[in-house]
Amino acid sequence: MKTLTLFMLIALGTATATPAADIQAGKAVYDQICVTCHMAKGEGLPGAFPPLAQSDYFKKATDKQLVHIVSQGITGEVVVNGTTFNSVMPPQTLTDQETADVLNYVSVQFNAGKPRLTAARVQALRAGK
Repeated sequence: MKTLTLFMLIALGTATATPAADIQAGKAVYDQICVTCHMAKGEGLPGAFPPLAQSDYFKKATDKQLVHIVSQGITGEVVVNGTTFNSVMPPQTLTDQETADVLNYVSVQFNAGKPRLTAARVQALRAGK
């Protein structure tokens, strides 16, 4: 059955779709790594850490930019939803799968988006492809 489902996804051109299990895996990563600064509902911490929920910054960022932020961190000013934040997000030591899962979780859960990444895509982006 799994082979048939995978074949159907490929045939429909949606092979990048992420199963609900991966979204739940993303929630687990978020709850372990991200929740301290970005809060449980992605609202961030006013004056300190930007929101991920309904975030114009997240929605406008490319996959490459998002993977870079998670992998390399970010320092300095960022403007999210018209508010300037000036803090530090340290690099996270996540696997390609964990990175894809958590970014897909933020996209789906907090930004009414779709899953955007697979582990293979994250690996390629980290390699500069």
